[in-house]
Amino acid sequence: MKTRSLAPEHITVELTEFEVTALAALIERGQQMVPLEGCEQKGQGIRYAIHTVADEFRSLLGHFELTTPVANSD
Repeated sequence: MKTRSLAPEHITVELTEFEVTALAALIERGQQMVPLEGCEQKGQGIRYAIHTVADEFRSLLGHFELTTPVANSD
């Protein structure tokens, strides 16, 4: 991972394909370790927040997979 930019409000980093794949695997494993069964009301609580963020990250990875061939066509 390379840091590209530092600012008070945000940090920009560059990840290799391996790092993104490893991060995705860790997120999926963590999501499996935090079950939703027996939780608070649907849509509330830390477990639902964890799953929501993990699902968003996984959908973002799908977007990267769709754009990869275009980015590498130069």
